[in-house]
Amino acid sequence: GTPPDSTRSSRPCMATKAIHLASRLPRIATLAPRATPRAYTASRTLISPARAAMTSPKTELVHFSDTYQTSCEAKVVNCEPVEDPGDDGVARFVVVLDRTVAYPAGGGQPSDTGRIVGSGGVPFAVASVASTKDGTVTHLGEFEEEGTAPFNADDEVTVTVDADKRLLHARIHSAGHLLDVAMTNIGFGPDVMVPAKGLHQPEQAYVEYTGKVEGLDKDKLMADLKAEMNKLVSLGGGSAAAMMGYDEAAEACGGELPSYIPKDSTPRIVTIVPDTAGCPCGGTHVANVKEIGSVDVTGVRVKKGTTRVSYTIEGMKDHK
Repeated sequence: GTPPDSTRSSRPCMATKAIHLASRLPRIATLAPRATPRAYTASRTLISPARAAMTSPKTELVHFSDTYQTSCEAKVVNCEPVEDPGDDGVARFVVVLDRTVAYPAGGGQPSDTGRIVGSGGVPFAVASVASTKDGTVTHLGEFEEEGTAPFNADDEVTVTVDADKRLLHARIHSAGHLLDVAMTNIGFGPDVMVPAKGLHQPEQAYVEYTGKVEGLDKDKLMADLKAEMNKLVSLGGGSAAAMMGYDEAAEACGGELPSYIPKDSTPRIVTIVPDTAGCPCGGTHVANVKEIGSVDVTGVRVKKGTTRVSYTIEGMKDHK
């Protein structure tokens, strides 16, 4: 597919302070690697340029600081009807809030779904969440009772997302980052295959790498990756995320950032396993890789200089 989107934060740059994904875990003091890991040289496009680099989005993204927070208070910025209601004739609306706990689709990760409830008490069912180029998050859906008056600007509402779906998506996305670590650990790091883009959905998950190895034994690669990923899950380790200045972010990612990250930006860097190279990412992630659960590597496809590694975890379709 095309390079997927990601997310941005309205929080100030926290150059040396790691934001833990869950407050119940001990804080990781720094995201900078212990040694000099292999850099994510060309492109880690699990996120898009717009979302990876943007530091002042229109909508505050609550999930940036806590994957496990599934509800928040917010104010309505606007609520507009969708011009084409669709074949079923149901009136649908796009709701924009000043802040949201809902994750907008991007980075290969699907959006949250959930509800927005105002003083009227009739829930607005959120079917999908998206983000525009300027960082405005839109919630598409419909009121659960036909004829309900739409929200007004400045209405106070509560946003709640499906907690089980949120955690499943975070586990799948985290497994994609863990796959990168496993690739490096078994000798296929970014100096051999550069992480390019990924898909992290319950129906299908993979990471694509730029590069190929002549005579690659696909079965052995799959077996080695499965063993390494499950070993990492068993060992555990706290993940962390932080907004960083450009130079510090480059250091945390092994010495180099993808070219689409502007040098005047403060990208959000995620490190999925302590003392390994991080990468720019706006997604939701588990606080400890133990939460990913069992992993299976289900396929390796090599085509036109790109190697795709597919995987599943517990809770995904077709996981064995």
